[in-house]
Amino acid sequence: MVDIFKSAIDAAFGAGSSARISNNMGFASGSSTTVSGGVKSDFTGQIVDVGNIRLKVGNQIAEGGYALVFIAYDVKTNKEYALKRLFAADDSAKKAIAQEISFLQKLNGHSNIVPYIAAASNQDTTLRRTEYLLVTEYCSGGRLYERVVYRKTPLEVEQVIQIYYQICRAVKHMHEQQPPIIHRDLKVENCLLTSKGFIQLCDFGSATTKVFLPDETWSVKKRDYVEDEMSKVTTPMYRAPEMLDTYNNYPINEQVDIWALGCLLYYLCFINHPFEDSAKLRILNAKYTIPANNTRYTVLHDLIRKFILRNNNIHHDQPLIFHK
Repeated sequence: MVDIFKSAIDAAFGAGSSARISNNMGFASGSSTTVSGGVKSDFTGQIVDVGNIRLKVGNQIAEGGYALVFIAYDVKTNKEYALKRLFAADDSAKKAIAQEISFLQKLNGHSNIVPYIAAASNQDTTLRRTEYLLVTEYCSGGRLYERVVYRKTPLEVEQVIQIYYQICRAVKHMHEQQPPIIHRDLKVENCLLTSKGFIQLCDFGSATTKVFLPDETWSVKKRDYVEDEMSKVTTPMYRAPEMLDTYNNYPINEQVDIWALGCLLYYLCFINHPFEDSAKLRILNAKYTIPANNTRYTVLHDLIRKFILRNNNIHHDQPLIFHK
């Protein structure tokens, strides 16, 4: 998919244009803005040890699912980190959190994936739950979502290309693992900006290596179970058709990320979702429209169409492109 992306850019801007992407991949250096404020909680001000780092917990800066995210400061150096606090009340939740940490460790070192620093756990016998603390680098540029939504003018084509290329690199790295790691919750909200304006993918709480292969032997109960699981770990507007309806008997594998990447590219261009209402039938039939009067992003229209397809057989041929 990185290759097909480069091919589209070369076709639009001339041979060799894609080779220059990696030399100017983010927002302009110095244009990022630090996440400000946050909210105080009963965790704010506490001192915690995670691995070899002692941290003072600052304000809460994000939340989602079963996790809270805080800014935290190394008590020795005052370096900023992101501290994710999670609680697990049963073995299933413990396994899911352990898997998220494991994925971050395995993917560590890629420039477009948020760097893993350390993790620790603590048993809370009073409340009968386990507390997990996960430390990653702090992306002071904030979320890509705010940078895109609150702009006074649309992104330039070159900016969309730079942003999207970096996200594709991160996903390609995930899919090249053995077995492939599937993010399952790719969206603009899960893309962060470093202080220099580069993109880093975050939030691997929905990620998995599990593949489902529905066929005629599957019972109604099994199909309902899988569809219910998909609804819990994904965002409706980015959900691929095979996740919504297992009766088509299409594999549910890393290709769900390809569909989500198409939706993400659409959003970067039009600041709107192709399936804003998350309507099941529209998603199953890939019923979306590219604004008829749009000329700014013409070069990217075909790329969007390549990834948001009604024909799932073509949709599932994408690995041939993605892994070249």
